[in-house]
Amino acid sequence: MSNQIIQLGVVGCGWAGCQAINAANASSRLNVIAIAERDPTRREQAANDYAVQEQYTDYRELLDNPSVDAVYLATSPDGRLQQVLDTLNAGKHVLVQKPHAIRAPEVLEMEESAQQSGKTLQFCYFMRHFPHNRQIRSAVQNGAIGDLYHARIFGKFNAIPDFNANSRWLHVYGQKGGSLGQHYSHELNLTWWWMGCPKPEWAFASKHVLYPQYDGPEGAAEDYFTGLLGCEGGKTIQIDCSRMSHSDSGSVVELYGTTGAITNGGISRFKDGGFVRESIDEPIEIDHGELPEEVPVFYYELNHFAMAIAGEVAPDVSSDDAYTFMQILDALYDSAKSGEKVYISS
Repeated sequence: MSNQIIQLGVVGCGWAGCQAINAANASSRLNVIAIAERDPTRREQAANDYAVQEQYTDYRELLDNPSVDAVYLATSPDGRLQQVLDTLNAGKHVLVQKPHAIRAPEVLEMEESAQQSGKTLQFCYFMRHFPHNRQIRSAVQNGAIGDLYHARIFGKFNAIPDFNANSRWLHVYGQKGGSLGQHYSHELNLTWWWMGCPKPEWAFASKHVLYPQYDGPEGAAEDYFTGLLGCEGGKTIQIDCSRMSHSDSGSVVELYGTTGAITNGGISRFKDGGFVRESIDEPIEIDHGELPEEVPVFYYELNHFAMAIAGEVAPDVSSDDAYTFMQILDALYDSAKSGEKVYISS
């Protein structure tokens, strides 16, 4: 399929779905021919903005379209499992937006279905695909900062979503829509990946619900989350994140090693009584070909998906990584709810 333009269908036309349409159409390998969205306003807006001819209310109608080769699922995780299984059973490749599921075992069901269908299954975490982030990973894995021992994430999103039919999952605790799952799981996944995806062993976490808009049995989603993840070899990742904070301090995504650190996209070292900066100039291992003049935020991820369908690269995020990372999120959320340290089984 390497010389064939992949005809893509996009399910869900919120922010992520529209970004996916824009990115796919910027790639010479993909063409969005159909969208599915229950909300008529969002559906019509996306169709008009991106000139998509085929429009459906129900995603199953999109799956019945024989011209659709692959599907991008930009939907909420509470209905994600069935949508992935239906897509694979319909003979379509699928790229799954994050959070990938409600609980980790659902990812195993998705992978089993992908194996049976023979279709490509890829999971989203778009920051992995930025060329500079891949260069950082290569440098770290090649020993540029010595032995890795810790990563630190501190970030603020500063926006609480409205409570409506499209955003309900963002307000329900455990559906992975709070400050950790919806926002800063990107950075958590990135630093874990930079470390080489070490086997997680335990998690300890706490949460604060500051502006609850949901009062159902699960409880309201977190507005502030703090956690510590322990991995094999004694490696740890610390995360503090919020979706509404009155602090004006800057965000931090850092990785620490015995001879240096990754800070602000480069290498920092303390030498001769002061800090020195080093740039990262590792070769880029994936050639995305000629880039568009303006590169959309999801471009590298969508282009990688097309390359994976063609058999040129392995899907990234893979099912194995998606399952393990979902175990990490489950453990952090479970610990914050119980107040106890949670151990992660292999």
